[in-house]
Amino acid sequence: MDGLTLAASVAEIRNALEGGRIEKIQQPEKYELLISVHSKSGSHRLLISSSSENCRLQLTNEKRPSPIDAPNFLMLLRKHLAGARITGIEQPKHDRIVLIRFEGFTELSDSTSFTLVCEIMGRHSNIILLDNDGIILDSIRRVSAGMSSVRLVLPKLKYEFPPMQDKLDPECMSKAELTAIFENAERRDKALSGAVCGLSPAVSSLLLEKLEDGLRPNDLNALSSAVIGFYSNLLSASFTPCIAERGEKKLLLPFAPIDCAVRAYPTMAEAADEFYRQRAEGESVKRRTSSLEKVLTSAISRLERKADKFALAIGDEAEIERLKLSGELITANMYALPERADEAVVDNYYTDPPERMRIELDPTLSASDNAQQYYKKYRKAKSARDIALVMQKETLEEIEYLRGILASLPECLTDSDFEEVRSELASGGYMRENRKKQQKLPKAKPHSFKSSDGTEILVGKNNIQNDRLTFKESSPDDIWLHTKDIHGSHVILRCAGGEPSDAALLEAAQLAAYYSQARNAPSVPVDYTRRRFVKKPNGAKPGMVIYTHQKTLLCAPKNIES
Repeated sequence: MDGLTLAASVAEIRNALEGGRIEKIQQPEKYELLISVHSKSGSHRLLISSSSENCRLQLTNEKRPSPIDAPNFLMLLRKHLAGARITGIEQPKHDRIVLIRFEGFTELSDSTSFTLVCEIMGRHSNIILLDNDGIILDSIRRVSAGMSSVRLVLPKLKYEFPPMQDKLDPECMSKAELTAIFENAERRDKALSGAVCGLSPAVSSLLLEKLEDGLRPNDLNALSSAVIGFYSNLLSASFTPCIAERGEKKLLLPFAPIDCAVRAYPTMAEAADEFYRQRAEGESVKRRTSSLEKVLTSAISRLERKADKFALAIGDEAEIERLKLSGELITANMYALPERADEAVVDNYYTDPPERMRIELDPTLSASDNAQQYYKKYRKAKSARDIALVMQKETLEEIEYLRGILASLPECLTDSDFEEVRSELASGGYMRENRKKQQKLPKAKPHSFKSSDGTEILVGKNNIQNDRLTFKESSPDDIWLHTKDIHGSHVILRCAGGEPSDAALLEAAQLAAYYSQARNAPSVPVDYTRRRFVKKPNGAKPGMVIYTHQKTLLCAPKNIES
């Protein structure tokens, strides 16, 4: 949350909470506070997070559970702020620091004041309680001399603001100052973020794109006026809370940028709740995916080393056949070989014309015994090679199987999806089974889509779902689709015994291509057949099938709205 978005959140908080009284203080997470306030407009919850990844200050509609044991900082806040009244909320220079002023009481019931400093500054974020004289009572994250040489945050020290850059205060900046900044800039967005407090480069770029839209090119006076007008509306709580998405990047903003997918919300509180909920889900998915990826990549690396050893054990087939040939040539020329010879030079009558061939002999053995030694070496080498070929084939198949699971991980979105993959890996001996008693999860569901003509299309997310979807949740007359010789999801196109439309078949094929390893390819071959022609061989691993009567459709990978 940069200073601009924080300013919008503060404007909303100020309108809702100023004059209100503290009813309850919680600390749901190590670096997070949830303060319940009752004001003229009703009851509200103020969330303050100083976590390095999700630092923010916002009103929230969400409830959070509290830990059984209250941390020391929480006990201190309850001691001094329980029942206190909020007298003011300030954001100096509209940067990433917010001061919440309280009027409370001492242990002797004398009136006093406290300040809660909320520093929303990434990994340097903190929440600090000050007394009436600006002395630190404590903080949610203490900063000692060993941690910072710039500023200490410890009890009984005078609070000092973090070093601030010499930038313009958005509330006081003038049109002339902004115009001068734009005139001397190579890039206006970088110049604006470098000159104005609390404005990040990414948000500055989106803001200028929006404000320049509709203005005459290079009309810097009009642009400066637009920037000042935007901030004037923002600080008077007139803005458009939204989540903007461009590519894979999402931003929480108090304005709707152009050329972005935008979802607007009535309040910053609702937008922030949804934004950080999505982020938390994404981080959770990434964390769980990472742990399973580690198991899979480790197993694949181990199997690849195993396959390399089998490749060495297989050896050169020509060299193995040479052992047999040596035995045969010694036997054929036994009458001509002298006793105790250390080599034999004979004609190789298998070549046309015959070539002279040199064969090493053991002088302590007879010619007959030398021939038997070569036959023995041949049988041993051939047997080892045959076993190694079988083992190498099985190892390479196992590698492909694990690569298929690895390719399916991005499609796992819910706890149930991940639990199915974890269960499959545990049953295969790739990881330990979780024996802890867990909450029973709901049954995982495949992706569900509707084609342009309304036909249902189902897409499995992992091997367990692929098997269940294909053999338990589809009928024999449904159409089954899968990318040809490429790891991907099983896709079922519902047909109810009839023929699918060309449009529905194409869209199902596009989904099969999209939910495969060939997602980024321009064109992908997709096999399709009636589900009755899909079989699972005995002993086959999850997701492995064989099929017949297939046709192949070439199409570009494409996702459709679910």
